[in-house]
Amino acid sequence: MSNFLVIGGTGVMGTAAIKAIREKFGSTANILANWYGKEEPGFTIEGADKTLFGDINDPQVIDKIKAYDDGQIDTLFYATALGEVGVPIAEATPESIEQSNKLSFDPILKLEAELNVKTIVAYSTFYVIRHQLSTYGAMGHSKEAIEKWTVEKGKAQHVCIRAGLFESKSSRGIKLLLRKTAKNPENLRDPLLRSYFEGKSSKEGIQKFEEGIFSEEKEAYGDCRTTAEDLYQSHLKLFESKEPLFVNVCGKRIWLSDTPLLLKDYL
Repeated sequence: MSNFLVIGGTGVMGTAAIKAIREKFGSTANILANWYGKEEPGFTIEGADKTLFGDINDPQVIDKIKAYDDGQIDTLFYATALGEVGVPIAEATPESIEQSNKLSFDPILKLEAELNVKTIVAYSTFYVIRHQLSTYGAMGHSKEAIEKWTVEKGKAQHVCIRAGLFESKSSRGIKLLLRKTAKNPENLRDPLLRSYFEGKSSKEGIQKFEEGIFSEEKEAYGDCRTTAEDLYQSHLKLFESKEPLFVNVCGKRIWLSDTPLLLKDYL
């Protein structure tokens, strides 16, 4: 029996990870899935053997994970993040980056240090494309931290799944903030962003902004419009690959690479 830990088991990526684990390992996998939000008594995560509610930064949650089969974890999927978005990555403040890292990156280091984990899988995006540089804020720095960590030698094997734009809390947060800001397009300092909203409704501007991302992704990476099914397939690719570093998925295209995306090369 193999033990799997999914942090953020209710999200899009966590759901894809659980589905892929079941497809690959069937009933031989023990899955402990964690989630945090508005607590719902009796709530269970589909596909998981055990559901654990709580903030991953809470020491009591860590203790409960350690008590699960003596804390022996074959693969940990860290599929949760929270940070400022809707502003240019270059304009993120040290304070907003620190706050973003508190959930988006720092717990990965703590879990690696305190648990007996063979492999840790974290998640990133193509944050260096022009549209993401203008909106991904502090989260862009947290994702860069994950990518740098991926290529470092550690107690566990490090892997990163890097995905194109898909519908998520983060993407919805960016659209919500843009919709508010776009009521006064002159407040959009980035000329590319401003061009989508000048003389248009906020709804139309958001649609054109998304189309711009898809167009840029397709030009840069060969496909776009990444779906939940594509994310699921990227996890299967992970399981099929020998010692992968980055598993990239953009639309239907999935490929391996070994180099982190560094903001200094794009800002």
